Formats: sequence, structure tokens, C-alpha cells
Amino acid sequence: MSLKKNIVLGGLLISSLAMAENISTIAGSSSALAELNATSNVKSSDKLFYLVDDYSALATLPGFSFGAPSGLVPGYGSAFVGVGGTSYSDDTDGGIAFGGGYGDPIKSVGGAVSMSVGSIDPTDGGAFNRGSINLSVGKHFPEYGIGTSVGVSNIDIWHATNEDEMDPSYYAAITKLLPNEIAPVIVSAGFGSNSYSDMGKYDSDDREHKWGEFFSAAAYVHPQMSLILDYTSGVTTFGTSIVPMPNYPVSVGLAAYDLFEEDDSADSVKLLGTLSIGFSF
Repeated sequence: MSLKKNIVLGGLLISSLAMAENISTIAGSSSALAELNATSNVKSSDKLFYLVDDYSALATLPGFSFGAPSGLVPGYGSAFVGVGGTSYSDDTDGGIAFGGGYGDPIKSVGGAVSMSVGSIDPTDGGAFNRGSINLSVGKHFPEYGIGTSVGVSNIDIWHATNEDEMDPSYYAAITKLLPNEIAPVIVSAGFGSNSYSDMGKYDSDDREHKWGEFFSAAAYVHPQMSLILDYTSGVTTFGTSIVPMPNYPVSVGLAAYDLFEEDDSADSVKLLGTLSIGFSF
């Protein structure tokens, strides 16, 4: 398999990000490859940890976003679960997300349905005191290396208090794959309402019906590692996504969240961590 074909295949099937219900706590997840190419089934090693030279040897690819929605949506046969959290000073919190794909975004349209649950910190009102549904629908254009999607996140399902109640956030996104033999790149951009509006410009009570832009770019410096720059909700994040075990569809993300302290509700840069598992059926 050529590097270009593998990056396009992997990028199309790795998608989409399941957002946590709280913009300050992101739970990221990546779906597994819907199916593995025959060459992917040839294990180059029986060791748990090792480095590969070809993308086709991976069960999944490193992620390409820490918050910006993707124009690349999964299809039927893929499912994912992820947990993510942020930590700064003496405050640690996060959430979980799980879901799966439907349809066929290459032949027609597809997308994902996921649920986000928060929080994991009982001191802010109780563990698992918020729940929401996220929906996406999109179309892939493999010949151009492009994916487009529209979606809605944070459809409120339950909340413990009025302060936990969430407003649905709508978005439109486009993702472009830029294959090359040195460091393949995946770029996403778009705009969205409510939780995607600028956190530094609007208070939480004033963000309803406000719109903002988002952007992410990932460079695959190694088949098992990507470097990611993400700008979502007026907050800049920079970090890495790693697939530590090539035979297993598990990815780990570590990043500096709110790199330039654009979020007025926090007084320092946060550490962001994610663990995602994707699988096919």
C-alpha cells in the first residue's frame, strides 16, 4: 500500500471527535478502522510495544484534533469509547464519551452518534451529573482527500442542576488530507454556535446564539505519532497523539490546553489527557 493511500484510508476512518459536554473538559475519542487491509493483518512483531515503518501495520492512526470537529465521519461498523480530562492548579475534571458510526460516507452519507457524560470530579456537583448526545452526518470525497460534515453536540439529556443544563451547539466542518512522504498532514476547519464561540469574548451565559470558528492541523511525524495544533472556542491547544501498541486500536493524547490563557475562567495553562479505544464489528 502506498503512503498516500494509507493516510487517506486511515484519515477517513479514524474520525470523528466526540466532544465532552463541558468545553473546559474534553473527552476525545477516535473510531477504529472499519476494516483492515490484507497487509494490515500481517503482524511485524509479536511484541506489545514496537515501532512500525508503514501506516498499514497499525490498527488505528494517531488523532488529528483536540477539540475541533472533523469533516471526516465514520460509517457503519465502527465504534469508539474515550475518556479525557484537564488538570491545573488543584482542579482536575473530565468526562467520557462513547458511540458508533452509521451509513456509508464514501458511497452515500454516514456519520456518528455518541453520548458524552461528565463529570468525573464529584466536588463540582457530583460525578456523572451531566449527559448529552452528539450527532454528525457527512460525506467523503476520497479522490480529493476531502471530507465534509455538519453536526450538533451537547443535546442535553440530563443535568443535576440548572447550571449544568447545556444548549445544543451546531457546526459545519471540512477536513483536507495532505499526503506526502515526509510528514503527512490533516487539516480541519469550520464554524459553530454556542460552545464553539470564543470563551474569552463571551461569558458562559452570553454564548447562546453566538458563533465562532475552529481549526486544527496535525502533522504525522511518525506512523505512530502526530503533532496537533488546535484552536477551538477561542482556546489554543498543542500536543501529541500516540498509538503505543500498533496491533491494538488504542491512542493516547497529551497536550497543553489553553496555551495562551485565553479562557478567563482559568488562571493557568491546563494539562489535557485523553485515552481512546476504537474497534470494528
